[in-house]
Amino acid sequence: MRKKLREYDGIEEVSSEAKEASLLEAVWRTFSSMKTAIVLLLILAAASVAGTVIEQNAPAEAYDPSLHPILKALGLTNVYGSSWYVLLLALIGINLMVCSINRFGTAWRRTFRPRVAAKPSQIANMQRSEKLASTGTVQEAAGKVAAALCAGSYHVVTEQDGSEVVLYASKGRPGIWGPYVTHLSILVIFAGAMLGNRLGFHGHTIIAEGDYTDSYLLQDNGQKGDLGFRIALEQFTIEHDKERNPTGYKSDLKVFEGGRLAARKVIDVNHPLTYKGVSFFQADYGLSGLVMKITGPNGDTERFHVNVWTQDTPSGKQYCISGDPWSEVKLGGRKLTIFVHNLAPDYIGGEQINASDMPLNPAILIMANDRFPEYKGLDAWSRLGWLPVSHSAEYKGFRITLEKAIDYTGLEVVRNPGLPIIYSGFGLMLLGVFISFYISHKVVRIRVSPSKEGAAVVAGGMSRSDPSVLDKDFERLRSALA
Repeated sequence: MRKKLREYDGIEEVSSEAKEASLLEAVWRTFSSMKTAIVLLLILAAASVAGTVIEQNAPAEAYDPSLHPILKALGLTNVYGSSWYVLLLALIGINLMVCSINRFGTAWRRTFRPRVAAKPSQIANMQRSEKLASTGTVQEAAGKVAAALCAGSYHVVTEQDGSEVVLYASKGRPGIWGPYVTHLSILVIFAGAMLGNRLGFHGHTIIAEGDYTDSYLLQDNGQKGDLGFRIALEQFTIEHDKERNPTGYKSDLKVFEGGRLAARKVIDVNHPLTYKGVSFFQADYGLSGLVMKITGPNGDTERFHVNVWTQDTPSGKQYCISGDPWSEVKLGGRKLTIFVHNLAPDYIGGEQINASDMPLNPAILIMANDRFPEYKGLDAWSRLGWLPVSHSAEYKGFRITLEKAIDYTGLEVVRNPGLPIIYSGFGLMLLGVFISFYISHKVVRIRVSPSKEGAAVVAGGMSRSDPSVLDKDFERLRSALA
């Protein structure tokens, strides 16, 4: 850009347009600098370390009370979703784009409009050079050289320079563009990441067997979001081996929209259900409740639900009865009170009682009393022992059955419209790496001059690979001029 100057009282003064041009030049130089790229990448690395070390999107109580306000104000509790992190990615993208633009013209000329003319000294200083001779004329020698290079799949450009002929031959020209394709791939990945960050969401939801939900909770702030459709859990299953080691966690999910079944899939950890751009990943599980069935002496039945609370602890999952552990039923003019004393998620009996913390075979320890609350003495309570699912116990004509255990599934709910763009970016990156490392760009320059014996040939070659890759080309040139 040219500075626009104007004179005022004999003093040159830089115009506002020139100041703006100078500022733009300074910004452009800053973003085209390798130092700027290194500084931005170091900041990105530090931000990524902070996002790894500091727990992300956790409840406030998970942080030190004195540090949480500072961490939240700096965006360190949600690094990858913060505005400054997106701005950092944008600056790195601008830096890559400016660097690529600055070098684009050179790459374009090297590919499509190369400079053919070269002095003998320049050719002699190339990575590999030789002096050859031919008994024919300059034109005959140039024709032989061009034919030999074309036989080696070179693209040859010829120019007449007075009485001399200059040749420029190149092979593997796509290799020039490998770094540019790689730079473009990073820009595409950044664009996809920012699009997904702004237009997508990341949340979670919990569904009990036989139930459904039409909403989710955002991971970063816990706010409720609307799915726009209903998703139901038909059944949750834990697959395991003989030693009761888990081999799979599967949720049979159904999607309903407009009163009809729109989709159904049994998902596991690596195979989510995706509907209208929203993906549901298997993330958690637990025991939601128990259904007990009481049959009276006259054959009448009544069912009631026992709520179970599942908590994740450092030692594994823990289960306990939530709400009132007392349940009273009246059948045939008689009443019965059941007290759920304990819960085992994977009952095997004996001294161990529990085999694991997975709800594979839930059982409850129950006590019964047909005189409560009139008589609360301990001797009025009868301990009926452990009652696994589908098992029953008898008490004074009543049959108490643990009819069903209700599991729940924890789903990670993700919508990322930028994901196809990110995948495209990774595809471009693989292409760029392949071009850079597996397509070798080679250049051979030749100047043919008249001599007493016929023609003198100066040949030089260069490649990003080892100079030995040019051996066959120079052997072909020697054979053609022999």
